[in-house]
Amino acid sequence: MKTKTIKRIKSTIYFSAVAIALLLALPSCKKDGVDKSLPTMKLTPDNVMGKTAQHVDVTLIIYAPNGIKSLEISKTINLVSSGGVTTGTPVSTGENTFTFVYAYTYQPDEVNKLVGINFRLTDNKGNAVEKDLTVNTEASGAQKIYTHPWKLTSKLWETRNPVEENLQDCEKDDAYTFRSDSTMSINYGTSGCLFDGFNIFDKWTLSEDETVFTWVYHSVFDPTKITVETFTVKSLTKDKLVMEVAVDLSAFGLSKNELFLYTFETV
Repeated sequence: MKTKTIKRIKSTIYFSAVAIALLLALPSCKKDGVDKSLPTMKLTPDNVMGKTAQHVDVTLIIYAPNGIKSLEISKTINLVSSGGVTTGTPVSTGENTFTFVYAYTYQPDEVNKLVGINFRLTDNKGNAVEKDLTVNTEASGAQKIYTHPWKLTSKLWETRNPVEENLQDCEKDDAYTFRSDSTMSINYGTSGCLFDGFNIFDKWTLSEDETVFTWVYHSVFDPTKITVETFTVKSLTKDKLVMEVAVDLSAFGLSKNELFLYTFETV
């Protein structure tokens, strides 16, 4: 009698366990199924990196069988909302499929900050789907230059034998300011050199590949007399700029390509 009771209990436990397993499996099966009436989005790429002022395009590939009601775009910087919400207009590429190209310019004030772009698509039945773009911004060479003033700490005459330091004492307190709008100026300090102020510095530029630096100046006595000097950038960090320039000194009995290595450091 006791054996039959034990078998009956075991049988009841077994069938209860099976029933529970089936109940647990049902929602799981439902979850694994794909509801093809819901919209989907793919973002390519979803993580980008670039230098300030550079541009990047990312593409949303959209499947929306119920059509598109809206595509909202919002931005956060260090998890704080920035710039409000804008909208985009996806372009149809076929039956229920769309694309949207988002163009972004890396911003100077976003260097080393956590920047995210959220894309939220809502279809005509109120179903929504979201994707996030992570933006990593590095300071460009130009931004490193215009962020603070510089002083000239060395001017090596490389083609001299032996190599000679050509920086004059009266130049050591000069402060160079390169602005973000490409204008520039020089503060000659208290110990001015003989020809300080004879030239007015108008403009500076840095090539896109950050290998060529140029500044332009004109004579204070004749504004039509414009000089363009082009330097080869040897190294550039946030604290130091090293670049080489060839100077024509043939009027002084020297060569047309006397090389000078300029070193600037932040003030």
